[in-house]
Amino acid sequence: MLPGQSTVLLVEDEPLIRLFLSELLEDAGFRVVEAANGAEALVLMEAGLQVEVLLTDVDMPTSCNGFRLAHQVHELWPGTEILIMSGRQFPSVGDLPPGAAFLAKPCPNEVIVSHVVSAAERMKRLSHVAETTRQPTERDSNILPFPKTA
Repeated sequence: MLPGQSTVLLVEDEPLIRLFLSELLEDAGFRVVEAANGAEALVLMEAGLQVEVLLTDVDMPTSCNGFRLAHQVHELWPGTEILIMSGRQFPSVGDLPPGAAFLAKPCPNEVIVSHVVSAAERMKRLSHVAETTRQPTERDSNILPFPKTA
């Protein structure tokens, strides 16, 4: 991964659409991790995958659709930016977690990329502000850097 490169977790059950979106976002400079459904995405995040942006489709053949996934990610990883896409199902009141954005398919490639770029930049800004305003704790002073080996 390149320094400063944001990670996008792309959740799409249609393999060709997932491949296309993955290549589109990689060409725009993102690291893309793919998941075929909501359950797979949650396993990746629970395993410690650091994700700046979740980009998910709504309609998936499992019990965890994109709206449910978005709410779970918002609850468990509140700093993650969330983008939800669908061409079949538009959000109703309460479907989107706070701060999430909805993109209606079909959506021009430039619009998808610009939304992901904006979300990643917002995430980096918020992370930077949190780091610079965080007060050091006693525990921080006990952390020793891992020694470099030759």
